[in-house]
Amino acid sequence: MKLGWQFNKVSPRFKNREATQGEFFAADTELRAFVREAIQNSLDAKRRDASGPVAVRIFLSGETHALSPDRAKPYFRNGWAHFNAEKSGLRDVPDRDESVRYLVYEDSGTTGLTGNIDQYHEVPDERNPFYYFFRAEGQSNKSDSDRGRWGLGKFVFPRSSRIRSFFAVTVRHDDRQRLLVGQSILRSHRLADKNYTPDGWFGKKPGSNGVQLPVDDAEFIDQFECDFCLERKGEAGTSVVVPFCDSDWTADQIAHCVTEDYFHPILNHELIVTVEGPNSQLVISADSISDVVSTFSPVQQSLVKPLLELAVWGMDRRVEGMPLLNLLDRTGPAKWSKKIFADEIFDEVRELYSTYQKVALRVPVMVRQKNGEDQVSHFDLFMEKAEGSHLKRPLFIREGILISEVRCRLTRELRAMVCVDDAPLARCLGDAENPAHTDWSESSSHFKGKYVNGGATLRFVKNAVSEICQMLACDPSEEDPRLLLDVFSIASDDSRQGFLVDYEMLQSAAQKAAKRSPRELSGPSKPKPFRVRRRKGGFRIFYGDRRSERPQKIEVKVAYDRRNGSPLRKYSAEDFDLNAAPIKFIAEGVEIEFLAGNQMMMHITDATFDLAVTGFDANRDLYLDVKVRNDESSSARQNGKG
Repeated sequence: MKLGWQFNKVSPRFKNREATQGEFFAADTELRAFVREAIQNSLDAKRRDASGPVAVRIFLSGETHALSPDRAKPYFRNGWAHFNAEKSGLRDVPDRDESVRYLVYEDSGTTGLTGNIDQYHEVPDERNPFYYFFRAEGQSNKSDSDRGRWGLGKFVFPRSSRIRSFFAVTVRHDDRQRLLVGQSILRSHRLADKNYTPDGWFGKKPGSNGVQLPVDDAEFIDQFECDFCLERKGEAGTSVVVPFCDSDWTADQIAHCVTEDYFHPILNHELIVTVEGPNSQLVISADSISDVVSTFSPVQQSLVKPLLELAVWGMDRRVEGMPLLNLLDRTGPAKWSKKIFADEIFDEVRELYSTYQKVALRVPVMVRQKNGEDQVSHFDLFMEKAEGSHLKRPLFIREGILISEVRCRLTRELRAMVCVDDAPLARCLGDAENPAHTDWSESSSHFKGKYVNGGATLRFVKNAVSEICQMLACDPSEEDPRLLLDVFSIASDDSRQGFLVDYEMLQSAAQKAAKRSPRELSGPSKPKPFRVRRRKGGFRIFYGDRRSERPQKIEVKVAYDRRNGSPLRKYSAEDFDLNAAPIKFIAEGVEIEFLAGNQMMMHITDATFDLAVTGFDANRDLYLDVKVRNDESSSARQNGKG
């Protein structure tokens, strides 16, 4: 039995077409698109009787394990003429005498490509992964509970090959049959005065009904598995081989893609990925992912590690229980209002948020499908203030998939994650996704017109973080000079005094807020040489506007606030001593000189100075007097003139 590549001749009965599906994934690099789509397919194909995580192996041959031209001949028989044909669409066709570098992708704990191998058209209500993977495009047999929708993700496999081709060996969990198929997606091309369609098939010659058949010869498949270093063998699942992959791809790049896009299912024990290079092996699991990230560059670590910590913390909160917000309207469009918070939950969350602690919330939402049953669903939100965070938007994760390009309101100084795993809402958002699973759109053909108030529901989820932050913020901006006036009194130099706050003994907080208006600073605004931020049990003083001149010294006086009298004059050594426990300092670009029990001088040694002071009584408000001192003013003050 001779096996080889077959391309169909153009038929006058059918419209000519070119394959453009790969353009749906053009926003990502070819490698990242490959990793995203391949793993998503594997997670969707998990066997129902499999108790452990889906196991994935990604192997790069490099030149070390590249297949020699002689050993590769059986797998490219009758193919080279088409790959080199005029207008095949290939720009970098390898020479047939070139050794074959390749990439292997294998999954285990999955079903394999089950279904009738003779089927060549869609049969309603019949699940046939083999047909949909090899013989269909733009069609998908995935249910609403699956992560995929479009039936286009498989195009990342040929897109990653210089000959736009791939092979797949599958072992089906139901009948244990082992099959091998090769596919190529070129452009319409001409060869020996004959016109051919883009699609090529590696396998047996077509049967009497014209359907191309997969290879089922055990000896041939055994040799294929040996030549391409496959390891899954007889276990149910699918192995994909991409010949002539990009020679610049590395195992480290693959590890980066896996950790960035699939850290959530890995941490949740749903996925284990083994990444192998020619001489290396890296296992990325819930237990090892932190160690893997530690091998990345310092910059990459600073981006990924905080997300891992937030994700792990969020998973613990899900187990322990989370504050549940109110569902205000079961029939109208979802919208944000402070009424969504119970008073006690709002106060608790606001305190956590303002003191730079992590916040977890479960947000209910109504999913109303036209001609379907209304269902109460929810999503979970985890966030924390994070100065200097690189994230400009929250991370959105639907059933373990990072939806990386969701367009929503920008955030700053914040690290946030929105996780959607509850089935009704996950189905709704999955319908709104583009083929590359990178964005949600109200105009998606799978979404538009399917849901009652669907657009409002989508916007409700997208803008959740910014809406909640706006409700929790004391003021619209942390740069507002009136921020935290009930906590601090701050002065920026000798001529500009601290903000004074009047406390009334007999009025409620609401009455005081309604009547009190802090005094505004006089004079023109100028760049601030430093900034002050509150943190639980302390404060932080750090560099201000880069346009301002770097201060030489900053004098700091601290006391617990009082309703009557001057906090500084009534400071008692029994309250605290800055130079003694439990007061702690974390300083960068600053040297500390202790002047008295509640006074210190910051000697600035670096323009990006930063000082954090903690250990104060968290139940008492702090009063701070912070002033810039230069050498002259310091000398004058020491001589009793300042």
